Amino acid sequence: MSVAAFVVAFISIIALVAIANRINVAYPIVVVLGGMLIGFIPGVPTVTLPPDLVLVVFLPPLLYWESVTAPTSEFRAGAWWIFQMAFGLVVVTTVVVAAVAHAVVPGMSWGVAFVLGAIVSSTDEVAFAAIADQLNVPRHIIGTIEGESLVNDATSLILYGVGIAAVVGASFSILHAAGALALAVIEAVAIGLAAGGIAVLAWRTIKDQTLQGAISIVIPFVAYLPAYYIGASAVLATVTAGLFVTRFTPSVLKPQARELVTGFWVTIVFLLNAFIFVEVGISFHQILLRLHEYSPGQLLLWAGAVAAACIGVRLAWTFAQGLMPATNEPEHVEGKAEWSHVAILAWTGMRGGVSLAAAFAIPLETSAGPFPFRDLLIFITFVVLLATLVGQGGTLPFLIRKLGVKDDGADEREEQIALAATSRAALKHLRELEREGRIPLSIIELLRKRFRARWAEFGSDERRPDAATLTASYRQTECEVLDVQRRELITLRDRGKVDNTVLRKIQRILDLETVAIQLLGTTGHSSIEDED
Repeated sequence: MSVAAFVVAFISIIALVAIANRINVAYPIVVVLGGMLIGFIPGVPTVTLPPDLVLVVFLPPLLYWESVTAPTSEFRAGAWWIFQMAFGLVVVTTVVVAAVAHAVVPGMSWGVAFVLGAIVSSTDEVAFAAIADQLNVPRHIIGTIEGESLVNDATSLILYGVGIAAVVGASFSILHAAGALALAVIEAVAIGLAAGGIAVLAWRTIKDQTLQGAISIVIPFVAYLPAYYIGASAVLATVTAGLFVTRFTPSVLKPQARELVTGFWVTIVFLLNAFIFVEVGISFHQILLRLHEYSPGQLLLWAGAVAAACIGVRLAWTFAQGLMPATNEPEHVEGKAEWSHVAILAWTGMRGGVSLAAAFAIPLETSAGPFPFRDLLIFITFVVLLATLVGQGGTLPFLIRKLGVKDDGADEREEQIALAATSRAALKHLRELEREGRIPLSIIELLRKRFRARWAEFGSDERRPDAATLTASYRQTECEVLDVQRRELITLRDRGKVDNTVLRKIQRILDLETVAIQLLGTTGHSSIEDED
């Protein structure tokens, strides 16, 4: 595992993601396909990722950040729907894929087929999260898919462990599998809550912003590793910890710590995501080289049959679930499904790096010799990943346009409510300060003008359109003034009037002001335009 291989991987990521942005395609699709092409270039150094490295080092931070940033209110609203897909659909997919693989691949035993079914049975939050930004759909759809993807790995990995145990020589029992799944879930939730509780306590005790950021980095591993090593669902433990701390981070983290932590996590999650996808693509060539005993026709038939089974089972299950009046909101309104939303859920079944890591983690040996069909299982898993990520993920925008599904504006409405409420609270406090008389009136009036403008933009029903136009002009002018200050600051540095350390501090002040202005300019306005 050379340094050159990592350099090649990261250069490839930059180039491929830039291409994806240019052609407006979700970057995992371009990165995987580009990685496949790179893998066929002779002499290109590649990174061989041990499966444990993906499961223990890469996966915890990715799962943690996605659970922290997920729409948790939608999880509560769609809990019953998510539960059915995260557990019921995974079990059914495992069984159906096992039956298909056992039927089409000569000599494949039920145990080996069951392992394959468990590997490809769950959708991948990492794969979906990277595509979600391209989707202009109601928030509850995103929440349902993310909730399912965050939880269903727990089911599939337990089933995978049971299947592996059966193939390598241990006993296999449906009753044992069900018991192992229930125990793994209970242990995982307990470990996740404990890890989250320790983190919140540490944040309350330690106020240093750098150390608060360090705590944030450690949390996913504190949750994941104990669960991983005792055989519980490490995925569910990490997700539980993330959901738990999200409730407290707005109050226990200092503002500067939140800024530092967010910047770190956005960057590291992108790099880890992209690195997994590019290495998945590059590894395809090595996978093919190990399958010389099979004809291309056989490989295509077997892998295609399994991929079709994965997609078909999800379509059938999701639409069948849509017919159940007992299924709660948000997929049903007064007992009736919104079928365009159900169709999107049914078509969003991307597999990702977790499935491939599980395939690579298959033991080399059993009590009777080499693990049967190990290389073939890895190849089939890769094809399923490719079919769902590129095939389904790539066609999702077309499906959304064809069905006429659009964002329901939930975020914009709630942003408007939040900004109106916070402006009202600020104005109320300013009145109290004015009555106390301890703050100069000139300062109070200056602040009052600021928050009255924000209230007029986001809280006043009558003057909102005019206020939005005026404040947009105000923000544009303020950004221009900040740019002038930035240029003057650089001139001072170039002339030797201020040191680089001073430039960095003042520039950060200007940058934070610019970010605040830009965020306000993109917050809560879509719903305003829709109402006019």
